[in-house]
Formats: sequence, C-alpha cells, structure tokens
Amino acid sequence: MANERKIQIIKAAAKRFARHGLGKTTLDEVARDIRIGKATIYHYFTSKDDLYFATLKWECENFIEQIKVVLENNELTLTQKLTEYFAQKEVVSENNKLIHESLLTFFNEKSFEHEKEIINWLLTKEAELIKHFLTKHYSHRIKKTSSTFPNFIVLNSWGMFFAIKLNLLINPSKSEETKALFIESLETILA
Repeated sequence: MANERKIQIIKAAAKRFARHGLGKTTLDEVARDIRIGKATIYHYFTSKDDLYFATLKWECENFIEQIKVVLENNELTLTQKLTEYFAQKEVVSENNKLIHESLLTFFNEKSFEHEKEIINWLLTKEAELIKHFLTKHYSHRIKKTSSTFPNFIVLNSWGMFFAIKLNLLINPSKSEETKALFIESLETILA
C-alpha cells in the first residue's frame, strides 16, 4: 500500500510538473489532485525538489522499459525495431515531458546536479539496452561489443530527435528522410 501511495503521488506530480514546470508547481496542488494532505507527500519525499527528482527518475525508468519492449519484440524486423526505437524519441516532447524539459535545461546549462545524474542514468541504461540488442542480434559478427558504438547510437538518436525538429523549420517535407537515412546508415554498418 505504501508503495502504491508513493507511485500515486509521483503520477500526480508528473502531470503537474509536465504542465506547469518545477517552479510553478506546489505540493499543495499535487496533494489536492489526489485528495491527500500535504503531510502525506512529506512522508514519502523530503521536499518538492525531492519529489521532482523522483518523478523524473520514474519517467526515465518508464522510458527505458518502453525501449526494452521494442528492442526485445521478436515479431519486429531490425528495421522495424530501429524505426520504433527512434519513434519513441520523436514523441518524447509529448509523452515524456520531464525528460524533454530536462534535456533542454541541460543544454541551457541550468540543470540541477541531481537532474544531470538522472539523465546520465537514462543514457547509460539506454546504451546498455542497445549493447544487449547488438550483442544478441549480431553475435555472429560481434564477439565483444564495447560501449563506444552503443553510446554512438544513443547519442546520435537523441541528436536526430533535435535535428528532425530543426529540419521542420528548413524543410518540413524532409523530416522522414532524415530518420530513414539514419536507419539505413545503421543497417549498412550492422549488415
């Protein structure tokens, strides 16, 4: 029951933080949204910042699980897995607003240290999933996969997310071509 209450608080906070940001969200509002007293929130979290970081970590964990499901789906081809993997990032600004905002905050050099640690955790876990995926599907070619190539894929796929957004300004009809080119390049490397 205690863990369920904590998750309930995190889910309510995720909605508030995504909608209003850290600065404009209050614990009173989060408590009111799920009809509990603010003291109940303090039972699980020491401060609003603590709740924010827990919420960001929860969202990152969910994002990693979504990617894991895609990469482990045996019904999808390599191209379909990569396409779906990149599609998860294309909608991060709608489906994972806290991750998106944390990345933007990082680029603006306004991140909290703990926020950077959580984003680092996300990137590391994502690279581990990609490394496992590569090792599993290319064991006949890859005896030992270093972290360099999985990191390359992870970082460039995030870069591609931002590149597609920027490309919409330059040439809106070409955003799908950018993704297709990236996937084709990876397939060529992995073939």
